[in-house]
Amino acid sequence: YIRMQRPADAESKFRSILEAQPNNAQALLGVAECLAATKKPDAADAYRSYLSVQPTDSSARARLVHLLVEQQQYDVALAELNRADAGDGANVAPNLDSLRMRADIQIAQKKWDDAIGTLNKALALSRRDAQLHGGLGRIYLQKRDFPDALKELKVALQLDGENLAYWKDLSSAYYLSGDCASTLAALDEIAKMETPGAGPWFIRALCYDKLNQPKPALEAYQKFLSLDQGQNADQVWQAQERSKVLRKVLEHKR
Repeated sequence: YIRMQRPADAESKFRSILEAQPNNAQALLGVAECLAATKKPDAADAYRSYLSVQPTDSSARARLVHLLVEQQQYDVALAELNRADAGDGANVAPNLDSLRMRADIQIAQKKWDDAIGTLNKALALSRRDAQLHGGLGRIYLQKRDFPDALKELKVALQLDGENLAYWKDLSSAYYLSGDCASTLAALDEIAKMETPGAGPWFIRALCYDKLNQPKPALEAYQKFLSLDQGQNADQVWQAQERSKVLRKVLEHKR
C-alpha cells in the first residue's frame, strides 16, 4: 500500500497489527509515517509513540522535530532535540544535523544570540558550509551588526557565488550600513540573475541620489514609478518629489 502511495490503507493495516501487538515498532513507525504523509496533525503523537519503544532512532526523532517546527511548537521541538542530544551520551557533542535544526528553531523564535552560538558550533564542524555562513550573516543583519553580516555573507558567496539570497542579503547589509557604492555593485550582480522589480530600482535611485548622481537617480526613480504602479504610496510620493528636484538640477546643468 505504501509503494502504491495509498497511505490511508497502509495506516489501517498497521493499526490492525497494533491491536494485537501494541508495541510493534514497525507498525508504530508505519502509522506515524502514514499520518505524516497525509499531513495529519496527530502524526507528531504517533512518532512519540514509536520513539517510546525505539528511543535511539535519530532519523525518526528528526522527523518529529520537523513536524513540531511546522506546527510552530518550538519549545516542544527544542525539548525533543535536547532529549536526542542527551540520549547520545553526555560526552558526545551534537551532530551537524541536530545543530542545524536547533538553529532553525531559534531563528523561528527570533532568539538571535542563541542561534549565533548554535551556528558557530555547526561551523566548527563544517567550516566551508555556505549555508551556515549565509544563515549567520542573515542573523547579524537582523541584529543590525553590519560588519559581521558583511563578513559572513562574503564568505558564503565565496563558497556559493550564484546564491541569489546571499547577494540580496549582502546588498541589504551594504545599504543599511550606508555604503551606497557597494550597494549598487551588489544590485548589478543581482540583476544578472533576475530582472529587478520596483523595490531594487527604488534602492538604486536612493543610492544614486546620495552619491550626487542626478541623471541615473532620476532614471531609477522613473523606472521605480513605472513598475510600482502606486502600490507603495510613501515611496511613490518620495520618488515623485525627488524627480521634480532632479529635473531642475539637470536643467540647470545644461
